[in-house]
Amino acid sequence: MSAEILFVARDLALNVAAISALSFGLYFNRYHRRDYAVGFIAINISLFVVASVLTLSAEVTIGVGFALFAILSIVRLRSDEATWIEIGYTMVALVLGLVNGLPGPPFEMKLLLSGVLLAAMLVADHFAVLSPVRHQRCRVILESIVLDRAELSELLGRRLGGTVRHVSITEIDHVTEKMRLDVRYTADGTPPRPQDSAVARMDAHDRGAQAPGGSR
Repeated sequence: MSAEILFVARDLALNVAAISALSFGLYFNRYHRRDYAVGFIAINISLFVVASVLTLSAEVTIGVGFALFAILSIVRLRSDEATWIEIGYTMVALVLGLVNGLPGPPFEMKLLLSGVLLAAMLVADHFAVLSPVRHQRCRVILESIVLDRAELSELLGRRLGGTVRHVSITEIDHVTEKMRLDVRYTADGTPPRPQDSAVARMDAHDRGAQAPGGSR
């Protein structure tokens, strides 16, 4: 068995350990999405094989670099459910396969870089740093039009049971008297008040009954 094959087998063992820790130890353990975990492994191993074959069959040149970037451009997240968290894990899976597949860096450097990537994801996506229970985003359809920002934030905070950090108005429909909002808020443990929507509808009904055209 040639020395090159032994080196590739050693790098492959490191890559398999790193991508397994990323996919199952970090991502699947936190989000329980089997499809994404399998996708991370498939992308990582495929890129590792391509990088190893290209660099073993010829010298590492600029053309090899362009070929790798052409392969990376094919990989896209086409699911509408993909978030920036999945994109981040996908990027780390790609970089792990590329770093461990190239024969240029020494094995110690590959081991260090793989550890840095895993540690970065462990800390950055740790629930103790930014809890997904407290820091949330949702899209809200409001059955009234409120243009005052302070009043709008207060209303949304009561309904969502938290402190509104940012509100983006995506659509205002003056015909149906509705607003579509993109809200980012921090949950403070206060349960939301669903009766607010009933009150809002009741107030709208009362205003219509008190209008000049609706009075008898």
